[in-house]
Amino acid sequence: MSDTEEFLEMEALDNPLRVIIVVQAEDVPDGDMEERMLDQIQLFEDMNQFFDTFDEQIAVPNESHIKYEVGLDGLVVIVVDTLELRDKALKFMDDYNSEITQPEREKENEGEKESSKKRKKNTD
Repeated sequence: MSDTEEFLEMEALDNPLRVIIVVQAEDVPDGDMEERMLDQIQLFEDMNQFFDTFDEQIAVPNESHIKYEVGLDGLVVIVVDTLELRDKALKFMDDYNSEITQPEREKENEGEKESSKKRKKNTD
């Protein structure tokens, strides 16, 4: 890995990852658009990890039915051709977001328990 690649992986995104998914299909004449904020993805390394998993589970198996473009500003536009694929991609993003925020919630809960123990110990 080059020095430039290492630097970019640790580089922060200008904005958290924001995904807009659009359905372009004949059975959805007006189109359909959904948005997801993936606030926990704030480094290029995190974004690369997200897209490695997204490609493996969603994009590659549906290669002829999905296109996406990733902007340097953290905006991602995904175009799919079925509502079913849209739902599958949205579920993936929701699950991924829950998975990466779970350890953070656990740390917060542990911190609250420690604070509570200290307060209780100090009042005894």
